[in-house]
Amino acid sequence: METLRFQKYTAASTQPLSLPLVSLPDVGSRPILAFSADGQLAAYLSKRADGVDGELQSQITVIDVQTGTPTAGPLAVADSRTPPHLDFSRDGNVLAAAGATEVRVWDLRDSREITTITLPDVRLQSRRFVAVSPDGTQVATSVEEPDADPGLWVFQCETGQPLIQMERTSGTANDDRFVFHPAQNQLIGAADSDSGQSHLCVWDVASGKVVQEIVSNEDCQTLAFAFDPRGDHLAVAMYHGTREYYPYATTIFDLGTWAPVTKIDNGNYVFWLAISPDGNHVSLIDGSGEASLWSTASGIRLQNFQLGLPSATAFSGQEGALLLLTNSDDQPDSAEIVTLRADE
Repeated sequence: METLRFQKYTAASTQPLSLPLVSLPDVGSRPILAFSADGQLAAYLSKRADGVDGELQSQITVIDVQTGTPTAGPLAVADSRTPPHLDFSRDGNVLAAAGATEVRVWDLRDSREITTITLPDVRLQSRRFVAVSPDGTQVATSVEEPDADPGLWVFQCETGQPLIQMERTSGTANDDRFVFHPAQNQLIGAADSDSGQSHLCVWDVASGKVVQEIVSNEDCQTLAFAFDPRGDHLAVAMYHGTREYYPYATTIFDLGTWAPVTKIDNGNYVFWLAISPDGNHVSLIDGSGEASLWSTASGIRLQNFQLGLPSATAFSGQEGALLLLTNSDDQPDSAEIVTLRADE
């Protein structure tokens, strides 16, 4: 029996389950946040009045999760009709923000804006996602020119110039998530197939060609990704449109062989994933706002956490403190990063 160091949640508990770490003001009812790969930093979007005429301005602040101390920003971003998407480079030095009409990239070591990439507006009911390469020199995002098919493109950060389009992405670029490989010059995401289905694939960034189909026997919409800290395994939350039962599932793959190691039937749309530093646990945030902890060895659900409506999760530090982003109970436009109380 696996033993966890967090309390089991019970209605009769006399102790609060969560311990607040940081309060995030002016983030609205649906906070936009990203954690760095090691869980030490968080970047969040807020709207605050400027000092000239009092108009609300969108900005991003990067903080140390344990202390709440700002480490970069505020970083100005344009207002977007779609929710922005934020992503860190693996080393935490570069941050990208994707909105409906642009992608902005910053060097967090000095809060310098590296580039702004102006793009055609995303289509209705779509959201632009962005991924930053491990070394922070490239970003990938969707592009749909007028009267042209959409595609997944890679841009050079320093110049903002497009480098190459990934093949077989006209049907997936606007709706599916994607991620850079932590050690190879590759992208991982959903690609079109001759059968009309989307398959989980790997692209070579230099050529834009699909070099491997990881899942080729069923339809896959990619919802969320998470690497373990060593970069040995990748968890992918997917929607399998061809499955009659349990279409929402998360699979953990060995990055060396792309063989599936563990399969989790999580039963709902997954918005966020994180793998613990020891690789033993994966934390999921699903469409109902429920957080859950699973065993990566067995694929068994170990705990559920009903903490309002959590919208992001991470593991922080070598000991792997579980972090959750939740709405504040007493301040409707604020949120809190919380950790779970250790079992006493």
